[in-house]
Amino acid sequence: MASILVTCYSRTGKTRILADSIGKGAKEVAGVEVDVLQFNRVTASDLVRYDGVILGSPVYFGGVAAELKEFIDSTTFVRGKLSGKIGAAFTTSGDRTGGKETAILSIVQAMLIHGMVVVGDPISPESKNEEHNGGHYGLAADGQLTEADLRHAEYFGRYVATIVARMFN
Repeated sequence: MASILVTCYSRTGKTRILADSIGKGAKEVAGVEVDVLQFNRVTASDLVRYDGVILGSPVYFGGVAAELKEFIDSTTFVRGKLSGKIGAAFTTSGDRTGGKETAILSIVQAMLIHGMVVVGDPISPESKNEEHNGGHYGLAADGQLTEADLRHAEYFGRYVATIVARMFN
């Protein structure tokens, strides 16, 4: 059975709420086991056990939180062991122009260096709000999380899990 890890650094809890919704959607896909783990319980070695990894962070000054960057830097010793696995990224910010894409791209960059197959955030046919319906490098939310944000996070989780299931089952 294929497996996915969803984890994020979350200072205020907002990014963690998005992670939980991503995990909820991913768990709906048959043939995929999903672990949504607290960030401080995950090590670089843990990543090797999963077929898919979804990492998230709040945005600080256009980049990821220092804690996530430190975690990414700690993955150098598993380089080569993540090759061919599925990777995806998500982020939250307090502002509409808060650097969400640059933060996501820094996570994606590390995944590509590891040889992972990166999955973006597809345009969601489930979303009625054309302003926030995906179609970029990863899942992003700004301001206070809305029900639409949480529904889209579930869609994103299902989408990534569907690809992991196709590749590893």
